[in-house]
Amino acid sequence: MLIAFALTWMVLIGLVLAVFALTRQVGLLHERLAPIGALTLQSSLEPGDVAPRISVTTLSGNTLEVGGARPAGDLQLLLFVAPTCPVCKTLMPTAKAFAAAEALQLVVIGDGDIEEHLRMAARFDLSPAQFVVSAEVGRAYRVGKLPHAVLIADSGMVVAQGLVNTREHLESLLVAHETGMQSVQQYLQSRKSIQHV
Repeated sequence: MLIAFALTWMVLIGLVLAVFALTRQVGLLHERLAPIGALTLQSSLEPGDVAPRISVTTLSGNTLEVGGARPAGDLQLLLFVAPTCPVCKTLMPTAKAFAAAEALQLVVIGDGDIEEHLRMAARFDLSPAQFVVSAEVGRAYRVGKLPHAVLIADSGMVVAQGLVNTREHLESLLVAHETGMQSVQQYLQSRKSIQHV
């Protein structure tokens, strides 16, 4: 009986040590991981590129300038979506609130059937004056996957861009503007060079 009691305590101590070791490893792994941001694609416009300036017609029938230079301090956030994209639908309320909180000019851009986009704009209470249906804009900004966002500085330069599906991804675009780290890849590269020094 005494041997069984001693073995039970040894097993319990072993389990406590194993949990402690796993907790430590999770902490180390968490430190090594980069903050998850918008993933850039190789074929996309690069930060620092001039954002193509395109005059487009919005769902309200007005003309809107996408890209190009803007008044000082006026950042433009282009959000490429599709009515059939479930992630886009999930992201839409978040993107709208984020743009309002950060005083960004949000321009939602889609491609395809105008009626579907009108329903999407109504469903998410988006201003038709800030919603564009244009394949030309998607081609000019080399958008391949959705939802995709492009942040444009007042100078007309692309600050950051990439796939986005959470508020954190959207925030990473602003962080890129504030820190000069335009992508997750650039952040990882800078971390790697710091670790090797």
